[in-house]
Amino acid sequence: MREEVYRLIEQEKLIEPGDVVLAGVSGGADSVCMLLLLLAYQSKCRYTLQAVHVEHGIRGEASRQDAAFVASLCEECGICCQSFAVDVPDYAARRGIGMEEAARELRYDCFARAAERCKAGRVKVALAHHADDNAETVLFRMARGSGIKGLGGMRPMRSLNDNVLIIRPMLAVTRSEIEAYLKECGQPYRVDATNLDTEYSRNRIRHRVLPELTAVNQEAVSHITRTAGMMLELSGYLAGEAERILAETCRFRQGICEFKEAFFVNYPAVIQKEAVHQVLSRIAGSSRDIANVHVEDVLRLWELQVGRTLDLPYRMRAVRCYGGVRIERMPEAEETAADGPAGYEITREMIGRAQSEDGIDVALSDGNLHLRVFDFTGEMQKIPKKAYTKWLNYDKIECSLWLRRRAEGDYLTIDEEGHRKKLKEYFIGEKIPAERRNQIWLLAEGAHILWVVGGRISADCRIHDHTTKILEVQMSGGNYREDQED
Repeated sequence: MREEVYRLIEQEKLIEPGDVVLAGVSGGADSVCMLLLLLAYQSKCRYTLQAVHVEHGIRGEASRQDAAFVASLCEECGICCQSFAVDVPDYAARRGIGMEEAARELRYDCFARAAERCKAGRVKVALAHHADDNAETVLFRMARGSGIKGLGGMRPMRSLNDNVLIIRPMLAVTRSEIEAYLKECGQPYRVDATNLDTEYSRNRIRHRVLPELTAVNQEAVSHITRTAGMMLELSGYLAGEAERILAETCRFRQGICEFKEAFFVNYPAVIQKEAVHQVLSRIAGSSRDIANVHVEDVLRLWELQVGRTLDLPYRMRAVRCYGGVRIERMPEAEETAADGPAGYEITREMIGRAQSEDGIDVALSDGNLHLRVFDFTGEMQKIPKKAYTKWLNYDKIECSLWLRRRAEGDYLTIDEEGHRKKLKEYFIGEKIPAERRNQIWLLAEGAHILWVVGGRISADCRIHDHTTKILEVQMSGGNYREDQED
């Protein structure tokens, strides 16, 4: 078994000289076995090994005994151990999520915090998922309606964040092999009673589904994981093809994607599905909870009339528009002002009408927004320096806009190099009182703020020598008076 683990480590380059590896150790058989194998692997590769233990606050005294066992084991092995205590039941209740999901989120947060303490250039968190876990994951995702990528199961290596990698060196071995190895070594381990509770989805698969499949074929686990490997290869190929056609048929900018009609007409369904899944995951910031049903619902929009909409996870919305489908993320309702509408959509069609001589007006709850599009003569000195009249580079505006209040994740582009500043940091720097921040109108393209009404515009849409058209935006009425320059 040891050779299989080391072979996977070397084939996938999971551990390299100079790495700092944080082993997630719960005290159970899987993580204890992994810790012993990683400790022995230091004779083959010079790297730093530490342990991380998370006490979830679920099983009372038994959980605290697990923590004491892990601390004692690490001391015997001469390994530094970072311990964290979290309250999963409280977190699950506050977030309105299940215990499994809450435990996972808090556990990964602890891993990230442990990695930050290392202050090392290359940190990897080793998790003890094995072949049985991988088979359970594939079956679980299949039951939830996952696509091809999800059916690829667990990957030996993936990113936790920009600075930390997750590695899984035990994926090549089974649970029975792990238990046999520990028995041979005479190494004790802890047993988590919650792993027997079939109220948890994964436990039902572990104790009810997999045994039945193994009764059908003793090699069921290895066959499932082998199929998952083929799915990984296939999803890699489809991902590359999807990226290519997205570059050809989509306009993607600042959290909004517009699919052209050619996307639906010219490409096979399997590539369409992969491309839509990529876009949804990118806009959402996560592929979790993006299921096949959501992808298929988006594709069905092409068959419907212009104006039809579809609500999606992560506050996303898909809209059937002229020439294709637009996918965008909506602002959070709780982040908007308590009074008045959440926002006003300024569609591409409306902006097109603003090219008339008189432009167009949008009536607001507390004033009026006037839009006008015209050719730029190149006379930079004519750019207005007023608080409530701004000229934006129309050439940079590719999607519909929203006039709305602030939302989580909003940002401004502050220079020509594309550096960003969170909207909250801008408000703080401008000394805008907290009670006023929810009352300020924002002209936004997704989470990208083009104009803080009464304040600055994004550097990304400033006028320059090569600008050909101007979008003039002007607020008037109510308290919006141009009695001084900005």
